[in-house]
Amino acid sequence: MKKLFTFSIALLLAQAIYSQGITARSYMEQTKIGNKLGTAIGYTFPCKVEVGGFYQKTADFMNAQEITERFYEKEFTGMYINLPLKHYSKLTFDLNVRTGAVNGQNFAITPSLLGSYSPVNAIKLGLGVGTRMFRPTLQAAVSIKLGKLK
Repeated sequence: MKKLFTFSIALLLAQAIYSQGITARSYMEQTKIGNKLGTAIGYTFPCKVEVGGFYQKTADFMNAQEITERFYEKEFTGMYINLPLKHYSKLTFDLNVRTGAVNGQNFAITPSLLGSYSPVNAIKLGLGVGTRMFRPTLQAAVSIKLGKLK
């Protein structure tokens, strides 16, 4: 009985996710201080605006040099919004604005211009350029649509 109940709940959750426009994204961002790895999950509305949450952490294993800055970002958590600038069939350009808490104590807003290419409907490969503390950043991402594919 317990297995049947668990299976039923899992089936209902899978159906709920499939019927929504949910996107999961994994990205790497290069800043002046070092590399950051992040994960984001968002909902895409029919007007192609995406809203969601993210978590980003310093990639310690990739930083070869010692960080000598007095204050540097260890983790960045918050919400984001992607506003469509230009969308073609396989190529898209979006304005991405992330806002949230840095190291659990400071507030930050980071704008970026993201471009992405979809080789298939469910997967997007993206590149972007942004700013963090008035310094340029580079971003590379892979997105997977978990919901509607149209």
